Amino acid sequence: MAIRLIAMDLDGTLLNSEKLISARTFAALQRAQKLGVKTTIATGRMFLSAEYFGRQIAANAPLICCNGGLVQEMGGTRPLFAHYLQPAVVQRLLTLCHERGWYVQWYIGNDILAEDFRPEYFQAYRTVKNFRVREVGSSFLDYTEKVLQCVVRDGHGQIDAVVAELQQHFTAKELCPQQNTAFSVDLTPPMVDKSVGLSALADSLGITPAEIMACGDADNDLAMLRYAGTSVVPANGLPQARELASFLTDSCDDDGIARAIEELVLH
Repeated sequence: MAIRLIAMDLDGTLLNSEKLISARTFAALQRAQKLGVKTTIATGRMFLSAEYFGRQIAANAPLICCNGGLVQEMGGTRPLFAHYLQPAVVQRLLTLCHERGWYVQWYIGNDILAEDFRPEYFQAYRTVKNFRVREVGSSFLDYTEKVLQCVVRDGHGQIDAVVAELQQHFTAKELCPQQNTAFSVDLTPPMVDKSVGLSALADSLGITPAEIMACGDADNDLAMLRYAGTSVVPANGLPQARELASFLTDSCDDDGIARAIEELVLH
């Protein structure tokens, strides 16, 4: 069955190690769009960052952000789909992070909020123009409504210990840890992952899973790799992601996504 929608993770997949989109990848995406294929981003990042790269590739479908918790058109203000953390859960989480001295950021709309801005924790955003963090200081408990996702960071690579303690304080019905990088972990609403956002988008477009090509490399991509009819994983992907690949492509630094599009869509 022909591919009608391409959904791509950003870090380690569409973006190379310099957090850039190569000319070859851009060209392949533009050729696919001319054939009528929808292209979008499916990322753990918040909307502002997803939109920045979405504009670079001229994405022609709503973007999937916050690990599937938000689906929204570029330039839009009303989500096609959104699922939020419970305010009481966010209050408990932010309080615990403050007490433990853990660095936490959280997403509300187009804002990244944190008690204070620490540039060393945001290197992945270095190529995003107009990136900003809203510093809220000690008033952090005033910002717990419509939170899409929280991210806890640890500069010493000890995030597993943080996750273990979080799981002692929160049940799986309150928080879902995913995209554990050893230095950070995303905390999303329960039952939310990229396949959920991708399914909502596909339903709105009248596209079936068999007509979707999902591209990803990490643990937070596994659900959408299983969901899509075609699963593309770059050589730099985690072992559990590579096991799900129907097409194992070159690494993100060797134009892996471009190759996949050329061979699977433009053939």
